[in-house]
Amino acid sequence: MRLINTETLQLEFYAGGSRRYAILSHVWGNDEVTFQDITSADANEALHLDHYKKLRESCKMARSLKLDYLWVDTCCIDKSSSAELSEAINSMFRWYAESVVCIAFLEDVPPLESDEEKKKAFYDSRWFTRGWTLQELIAPGKVIFYGQDWQRLGTRAELKEDIKLVTGINVELLAGTHHMTEMIQRQLGELSVAEKMCWAAGRITTRPEDIAYCLLGIFDINMPLLYGEGKIKTFKRLQEEIIKSTDDESIYAWRQPRYRVEGKTYWSLLASCPSAFNIDHAAKDTNGLVLIPKKSKYLSLRSATSTSMTNRGLELELSLTPFPVDKSGTIFLAFLNCEFRRGQTSINPAILLQRAAWDTDSYFVRVRPDIIALSMMNSIILPDELMNMIRGGQSEVLQEAIPRQIFVPHTTPDLRYLKGVIFRPAIKGLKEGSKLTLRVRSRSPTWQYFVDARRGLSNTPESYEINFDLAPGPSLGSLKEPMVLGVLELQAVSRGGIGAIASQPVPDDASLLFTVVCF
Repeated sequence: MRLINTETLQLEFYAGGSRRYAILSHVWGNDEVTFQDITSADANEALHLDHYKKLRESCKMARSLKLDYLWVDTCCIDKSSSAELSEAINSMFRWYAESVVCIAFLEDVPPLESDEEKKKAFYDSRWFTRGWTLQELIAPGKVIFYGQDWQRLGTRAELKEDIKLVTGINVELLAGTHHMTEMIQRQLGELSVAEKMCWAAGRITTRPEDIAYCLLGIFDINMPLLYGEGKIKTFKRLQEEIIKSTDDESIYAWRQPRYRVEGKTYWSLLASCPSAFNIDHAAKDTNGLVLIPKKSKYLSLRSATSTSMTNRGLELELSLTPFPVDKSGTIFLAFLNCEFRRGQTSINPAILLQRAAWDTDSYFVRVRPDIIALSMMNSIILPDELMNMIRGGQSEVLQEAIPRQIFVPHTTPDLRYLKGVIFRPAIKGLKEGSKLTLRVRSRSPTWQYFVDARRGLSNTPESYEINFDLAPGPSLGSLKEPMVLGVLELQAVSRGGIGAIASQPVPDDASLLFTVVCF
């Protein structure tokens, strides 16, 4: 860690110990002092260069607080070294937490006369919209705000109510005066993932990937930096690391506005960016009160379960119950182990999942992420749009939710046809000794007939096939309802006895006719 000597404006290397320092929090401008500038410039010359003004004033403030050293992100990191940049970003929360004081410079808050004007300028400052300033606000034990003219605006503790209105961060956290990383991490650990994500939801960063990297310290996560992979992939990696470190299921309680959901059917369990946790998109109770997911106060039957990750998706256990009046039997409510609190009442959130595979009952995708259902005891509250589908008024009694191990992919694979359909005439479940047999009496042209030539033509199991290469069905985009692709007429023949199909005895050589339609 490099520190600036506030007297000489020269960098000094600091390897740990008890050195006391101030730390600067600010919004970067177009002409900041870089590591290359400060290591190559003459100290006397630097004292008079225009673009050194912010640095000079910061050092002056640090000296007024009786601190000989200052850390500034623009010039204390050699950003030409990817290894050093990675180490600094992964260490930055700790550096802010261990500082004596954080000097927060709000360059766009001018000196104003009235308190009302001052408060509005403070609320509107760009400092509250940037991603990196979130940890710079939370991590230090003490933050002092300065305006454009470097006049003191107040401390974080003094302005906690105003800051809460702008950021949504609770005043208990803002009033803290800790000076140890472990203390602030312990306080943050008591809050839900969704609540902390909500703080970052409206913030922006210059580099897309930094919207995830600026949250590493907030979630006590370390991970490699991969600039160039894009915001969505980086934020997905962050969520995967968070899931490894906690069983807090509020990470799945994100929500999208309806206009973003239209045109996309299936979703994963992971959000694409912090804006999915935006308070404007949050669940609301019947009175319109915004509900933020909190950690559950109660023991869950699934507290000991674990979540595993693959390159394809998440395998986890969730409590599922069938969605009322869903005739397909594929849509479920998945209850999350977190809660909304309204007074003394706890409300559990649930998201909508749909079973998305014909050959397994454990493969699910998320659907309608614009909806978060609210559950109180054994009743569910849904938006009016879905309530109109459910008989019984404003709530519906549900079946008991049952824990199930499921898999949810990160991305939905492309929809593809089966290669075809094969049918071998046979009757399963017959009693021993039954002489009931099944024959194909007639077939539509789409069915092809095959015999196994290796076993001869007599008494050989036959098979019938519809090959979709030779008899293609409709395109997936145009398939709106079941369609007949082929027809088989079957004959069940009983000789000397009866099988399991007929309800009355069948004379020898009698036939039962069935029609099998392939959809």
